[in-house]
Amino acid sequence: MLGIGTADRWRDRVTPGFVVADFHRNLGLLAVLMIVAHIATTVLDPYARITVRDVVIPFGANYRPVWLGLGVVAFEVMILVAATSLLRDWFGPIAWRAIHWTAYASWPLAVVHGLGTGSDAQAPWLIGLVASCVAAVVIALILRLRSGGAASLPTRIAAALVALATLYLITGWAFQGPFQRGWAARAGTPQVTAKPGPVHPGPEGFSDPLAGVMVRDAAGNTQISMRDTLDTALTIAIRPPTIAETLPVVTIARGARQLCTAPANVGSTLYVVCGTTRLTITLYGTGPLIVGTTNITGTIATSGPLN
Repeated sequence: MLGIGTADRWRDRVTPGFVVADFHRNLGLLAVLMIVAHIATTVLDPYARITVRDVVIPFGANYRPVWLGLGVVAFEVMILVAATSLLRDWFGPIAWRAIHWTAYASWPLAVVHGLGTGSDAQAPWLIGLVASCVAAVVIALILRLRSGGAASLPTRIAAALVALATLYLITGWAFQGPFQRGWAARAGTPQVTAKPGPVHPGPEGFSDPLAGVMVRDAAGNTQISMRDTLDTALTIAIRPPTIAETLPVVTIARGARQLCTAPANVGSTLYVVCGTTRLTITLYGTGPLIVGTTNITGTIATSGPLN
């Protein structure tokens, strides 16, 4: 949005144009640093098993390869734009402008990447955040395209049509894809190999049904207790965060022995790392719960043993 404002020479009586330009440049560099931190923590996170190669070469990852690959392409374009801006004196204005225009493609690719790979794609706060960002950029783009002379009118009309088509396609895809139940499986999340039987002593992963209860008090706090219906010693408990915590906490136990405790974004699907084993816990409720207790079922799928 600030890049569009810089190109359109936004200013007012108290804010000169160079302030917008400098803010755009500095915020762009800050965004690059934040994305580098995002990539580093993703590689270090054992759940998705994303390698350094995956963040350099797009569409080859084991975890949601298409949507992760779009993020890689968007980041590489962003790096190219930032690098050419820092070395602008080495490039001619025509070459610099042509490279900078690719930022218009990088941004929607990043939006699709975030919705396609994010575990919070169905969370109202994330939907609101993405919608607000898209609205801000669309408004800025409208202001940019409505100004100009007659010579640039065909180019501006073509750009407006491309922007409308892109917005339409991304919106339709989001409502048919990430906003729907079951997107995690369709997006390319690796499936674990299920091992049948009531006990899982070997190194393989397994998939078992769960049953339990969900309790909500008058203050809106929700706790969930579930048991593996095949491996009945395995239990799962989910409690709300304390004052010192920011996320709900999942506890996996086998009998009286606690196996692990980890934070998780609780929704219809939970992703937890228990030691070296990745867990995917899917919950199926019987209906909306206001205050009280209700039965709940689900499934647990693991990448390895839980002993």
